[in-house]
Amino acid sequence: MSIPMKTEKLYDTDASCKAFTATVISCEPSEERKGLYAVVLNKTAFFPEGGGQYADTGTLQEFKKDCETPLSGAVRVRDVQVSDDGIITHFCDGAVTPWAQVTGLLDWEQRFERMQNHTGEHIVSGTVHRLYGLDNIGFHLGDRDVTCDFNGELTDEQLREVERVANRAVWDNVEVLCEYPDPATLPDLDYRSKLELTEDVRLVTIPGYDVCACCAPHVARTGEIGLIKIVNSEKAHGGTRVHLLCGPWALDDYQVKQANIMRIVDLTSTPQEETAEAVEALQAQNGHLTHELSVAQVQQADIALSFLKEREAAGADPSGNLVVFLPSLETDALRALANGGRDFCDGVFVVLTAGEKDLGEDGQPKSYRYIATSKDLPLSRLAKEFNAELNGRGGGRDEMVQGSFGAPIGDIVSYFRNHYWSVEG
Repeated sequence: MSIPMKTEKLYDTDASCKAFTATVISCEPSEERKGLYAVVLNKTAFFPEGGGQYADTGTLQEFKKDCETPLSGAVRVRDVQVSDDGIITHFCDGAVTPWAQVTGLLDWEQRFERMQNHTGEHIVSGTVHRLYGLDNIGFHLGDRDVTCDFNGELTDEQLREVERVANRAVWDNVEVLCEYPDPATLPDLDYRSKLELTEDVRLVTIPGYDVCACCAPHVARTGEIGLIKIVNSEKAHGGTRVHLLCGPWALDDYQVKQANIMRIVDLTSTPQEETAEAVEALQAQNGHLTHELSVAQVQQADIALSFLKEREAAGADPSGNLVVFLPSLETDALRALANGGRDFCDGVFVVLTAGEKDLGEDGQPKSYRYIATSKDLPLSRLAKEFNAELNGRGGGRDEMVQGSFGAPIGDIVSYFRNHYWSVEG
């Protein structure tokens, strides 16, 4: 069977091609993709994974010999890959007949959104290079996110300027040119590229904004991008990673953020332009209240310890275990009470507080957080026993263990009241 050295790339010459007719050169069960078939066509509009962009998906519909009557059941194209020798393989969830005619149909909305975002990335990267002399050293176009890594730092002010210039390119609606220049003239051309290329160099030119080597399909004119929005940036690889969104991805992002900001407006009764200050004020107030609550809880723990001291002074029997329950204690106050209470009994001293906020049907907490301490007992071993009995989980050191119990509080108290462990046992 003769397979062409290269698959004709329809997306190279016509990125707007949504459907095409091709001849099946081969179809075999895939060895690397179990359950899929590897299909090679003489030509394709499906872009294979490459250059930081995922492969196109869609369907292949086989026709009878009259080339007009479709056979039932189109197969899904799940992935597309290109080999070093230029053969493009479509990985499909069903088989097609070798040498049959098929119509390929792209998932066009997905393809077009990727073209919008990829062309937008070219404009942003070209603008960063032209204004600030930085190179794009990494690019990824995901399902809903575009990232560009630049080999230097970019300030927020610089990125705002890049965004303004990039959207000016959209409004100018300039033509996007994709071509293979004469190899003889290539050394004299000024273009961006992450690799040292010498042959089959495809240049994507956006006049006045960028010239870059790229294998991917792009929109015909910059106006088709719709909108370019830089949504975030961070330090990465010694430089700056920029997150951007274009077209409907940017619109969706804006709508989510607008919905959230309007919720904050309603909750704080604050004008939209003052929401940041309102949230800062709430955070400060919350911090103050949290501190006051922490102080109150420590005082609550101190009161409980004072009660234990009075109990001891009154001659209470220290033998056995001791359980103390306080409905609402944070970890610091819980630990302080556990540490202070270990000397008031010879067994296990257990501090309980309500676990989950939701209550059970009986109005009691569904679980209880605990910290247990002891003067002499090996709690790291004993914890396994009482966790098993009380639907608990957790652990720690011999002198202190912590975790949660899923049993009712009455069962917890009864268990520790009726159990005693010796140092030897």
